Amino acid sequence: MKRVLLVIIILMLLLSACNQAEPTPDATAETLSTESPIPSQTPTDTPEPTQVPEQFSNYQFEMLLDYSRHTASVVQIIDYINKSAFSLPSVLLIVPARAFPNTYQQTELIGETVSGFSEDGIRTTIQLTQPLQPGQRATIRLVYDLFIPQRESSFGWTQRQLNLSNWYPFIPPFSEDQTWISHDPLVDPANIMVGEYIVNEVANFQLTLRFAENLPNLLVASGATANPILDGMTYSLEKARALSFSISNQYHLEQLDHNGLLIQAYVFQYQKDKAQAMLQIASQAMDLFTEIYGPYHLQQISLVSADFLHNMEMDGMVLLSSKILDFYDNTAENNLTILVPHELSHQWFYSQVGNDQALEPWLDEALATYSEYLFYEHYYPELTVWWWDNRVHAHPHSGDVNNSIYEAGTYENYRASVYLNGAIFLHELHISYSDQAFLSALKLYVAKNYLKIASKEDFVAVFQASNPDIDIQSVFDRYFKQ
Repeated sequence: MKRVLLVIIILMLLLSACNQAEPTPDATAETLSTESPIPSQTPTDTPEPTQVPEQFSNYQFEMLLDYSRHTASVVQIIDYINKSAFSLPSVLLIVPARAFPNTYQQTELIGETVSGFSEDGIRTTIQLTQPLQPGQRATIRLVYDLFIPQRESSFGWTQRQLNLSNWYPFIPPFSEDQTWISHDPLVDPANIMVGEYIVNEVANFQLTLRFAENLPNLLVASGATANPILDGMTYSLEKARALSFSISNQYHLEQLDHNGLLIQAYVFQYQKDKAQAMLQIASQAMDLFTEIYGPYHLQQISLVSADFLHNMEMDGMVLLSSKILDFYDNTAENNLTILVPHELSHQWFYSQVGNDQALEPWLDEALATYSEYLFYEHYYPELTVWWWDNRVHAHPHSGDVNNSIYEAGTYENYRASVYLNGAIFLHELHISYSDQAFLSALKLYVAKNYLKIASKEDFVAVFQASNPDIDIQSVFDRYFKQ
């Protein structure tokens, strides 16, 4: 009986898709809170708004990584552009690594226009010598060491893998209501992280990566384009939300050039017989989503077997729990066929079209979950009933679809309301339209909000305009709190 219960628990965690079911760091003043925090937004006094043309900030890194000791020395330069319509007397810096004790050690933060800074948990407020006007740039240089924690996570190391996601300081978006979009992580009473809390602007990234030791068979998975140099590698990623990596000396790599798109499968050596299935499912998903959502915006996509029990999307890369591969049975009635499309759909609903993942997580997670259904409807129509029964109806699937992570409060409530009831909501919306009209509206939503941070209002505006005769408000009223 205990073995059966263990298998059930593992399967529920695997089906959590992008949720981070992981333990909190040791308790310190900067530790993740188990309370439901009020989203923190930092106001700034500003004059009247001015319109600014579209441009991007640039992040440059020089990293020396010691894989065996799990440390990295980093020199980082942020070339930040004020994309808001307001003058900024200060700039907010988010340092996610400081959520974990003894992980981030900063030795330098300077810039020609930096007059000083103050630190508060994961936030650093940088005072400027003069306000940064709309369209102006400011350069900030940081030097720091990372002592990567041992934890099964998208930021941490295990005996098989080192993952670097949300590892560097970044400047969050500045909203139209003149606040920085900055939130706190939430961990529920069961010690499980609820959803995601980081919101990123689109930026360009350049990294020079060198290793402190010459380890054989070390492979680096990323969504960035890699080029060798004399003593390391350079990585370039443009118009992306963030730069992430997964590194291991136990990877087996297989690649597929699919219609000009490089699809890469990084699996552990004992899983090499599953790599082709991962590539096949991925190629099907990328074909479908390119057709119904619009073009994929990067040159490659990497799928990585992760040494933990959850899944996570990044720009050009997804981490999929190794257990999903372990349980793969060469049929479409399994979690690999469910969750590869889910995570890949985030290349549209997260990477291309951003959203506030803490306050409006349904805009990426409900859409990603419903993308699973669209995948099955297209490739395995005989299994759509199985998908609903296995993925949705077999689990709690109620609650306000537009719950924030804080309103959901626990991982189980978050999953039930945002993911699963979110899929039910989108299916009812789908039924309200013709199939072509629904998919056309989704494609237009992606096009209109490309590289932006979208909101419910943006989503509603596209769908309402696509067919004014349909009363979509009644559908929203049944699933959304007002």
